[in-house]
Amino acid sequence: MTLVGIHAGLSVDHLVTEPAGARFSCPGGPALFAALGARLVAGTHVRVSCPLPEDDPGFARIFDDLGVDRRHCRQVPTVPRLWILNSARGRRIVTQDTTAGTELENPGHRPGSEDPLPAPTAGFEDGLDGLVASSPAERPAADPNTLVGLDPHQLLVAEQGLAYLRLVVSATTVLLPSRVQLTLLDSDPRRAARSLAARLDLPVIARLDAEGSYVVTADGIWSIRDRAVTVVETTGAGDACAAAVVAALAAGADPVEAAVFGTSIARTALAGWGHEALAAAAPMSRPFPGITTRKEI
Repeated sequence: MTLVGIHAGLSVDHLVTEPAGARFSCPGGPALFAALGARLVAGTHVRVSCPLPEDDPGFARIFDDLGVDRRHCRQVPTVPRLWILNSARGRRIVTQDTTAGTELENPGHRPGSEDPLPAPTAGFEDGLDGLVASSPAERPAADPNTLVGLDPHQLLVAEQGLAYLRLVVSATTVLLPSRVQLTLLDSDPRRAARSLAARLDLPVIARLDAEGSYVVTADGIWSIRDRAVTVVETTGAGDACAAAVVAALAAGADPVEAAVFGTSIARTALAGWGHEALAAAAPMSRPFPGITTRKEI
């Protein structure tokens, strides 16, 4: 049994996807999607540290029904409520509150799902084989031997670039950046991934949306594609993929094998709205067929 911890936030989401339609008041947030993604790697036990809203008991029921350990969650009155808008022209995440006093989006507003989280409660890190740290503002306080999969804080990458990443990584970190995070550093996300791996001397498993994953390690560079994926709605697929990568690495997979596992879990997430397909799926002992890997020369 592999024990993976998730330290991240929750949100309640209004999902709008052009032209598929919309779903309202959906359970969401990186902690939920990461927990459900990690549990789909067979043999993984998941422990979560996140704010748990008193005004929405549905999150606790989901965790309990799927065997996710939520003893280290903090009770809070509520969690952020967000609009997640997807179209061919891009993706936007905005708060449901009109805090700027106008009906127009305030570009300076920081959506609450990336607000800094409080440190986990005592004992959360004990015994972890892997840790998923979502949008950390500082280096995760994990055991020196614990594998840390780090999904960077998008706003801090935009503001501080490599200086922020140097602050939050350690010798056991695997960087799990998204396409958006990488293009904040370089217009070519693959070049950005190669540069990060070289400058930080760490493996990078980049999530490139429909183009799959891009793995950069000291042993080589691989492109991973899933041409069998069917996209219903995209929310949470990246978080689920990142957590599955960490779970597979913690169980002994090499980075390429782990990325194929993550790509399989992303396929599952993309097959439904929000967390629905992830919650309905059974843990898998091997990745889906039809996912290709190509080593670059």
